[in-house]
Amino acid sequence: MSRQLYGIGETVSSLRADFPDVSVSKIRFLEAEGLVEPLRTPSGYRKFTPAHVERIRYVLTMQRDHYLPLRVIAEHLDALDRGLTPPELVDSTPSAAATPIAEPDLSSRDTGVRLLAEELCRESGLTREELADAITVGVLPGADVYSLDDLETAKGLAALVGCGVPVRNTRPMVLAVNREIDLYSTALGKARRGETDEQYQARASSLAAAIIRVHVALLRSGL
Repeated sequence: MSRQLYGIGETVSSLRADFPDVSVSKIRFLEAEGLVEPLRTPSGYRKFTPAHVERIRYVLTMQRDHYLPLRVIAEHLDALDRGLTPPELVDSTPSAAATPIAEPDLSSRDTGVRLLAEELCRESGLTREELADAITVGVLPGADVYSLDDLETAKGLAALVGCGVPVRNTRPMVLAVNREIDLYSTALGKARRGETDEQYQARASSLAAAIIRVHVALLRSGL
C-alpha cells in the first residue's frame, strides 16, 4: 500500500487551523534551511508524508510557543532523528509584567566597513530577490555597498521571513518607523536650553525608549 502523500498546498491547509500565518513560502523556507526534506515526484513536485507534516508542526510550535531560533530547532530535530531527547525547554513566553525597556543605543554601528550586495545576502540570509524587495519597499537602500547598520536591518528582515513575513510586506513597518522618526525629530529638535552634549544624548535616548515602549505596548494590545 502506498504512503499517503500531500502536495505543498495540502500541507499548508492541514496546518493552517493551528498556524494561521503558515504559507507555501514558509514551507519552502524551512526546506531551504534543511529542516524538512520532502519527497520529489519525477516532474519535481514536492510531496509530504504525515511524518513531514508533523515535523513542520514541531518547528512551527517551537517558534510560536518557545521563540526558539531555527538553529536551535534544527539541533532538537537532529536529536529526535537520532533517538535522543532534545534539551529541556525553558519557557520564554513574554510575561505580562514585562521587564522595563532599556534606553536604546542610537549611535550608528558604522565603522567604515562596507559590504557588497552578495556579501550582505550571505551574512544576513536574505536572497537576492528578497534584497530587491527590500529596496523596492524602502527598508534598505539601493546601493553599491552596504554598512553594518544595513546588515543589521537585513538580518531582521531575514528573521521576519523565517516567521513567514515576506520582505515585500514590510512597507507598513517602513512607514511606521518614518512617522516615529518624525515624532522623535520634532520633540528632540526643540531648543536645547543650554544642555550639554551628554544631557542632550540622555534626553534623546529617553525619548527613543518612550517611543519604543508605546510601540511595543500597542503591539501587545493589538495581538
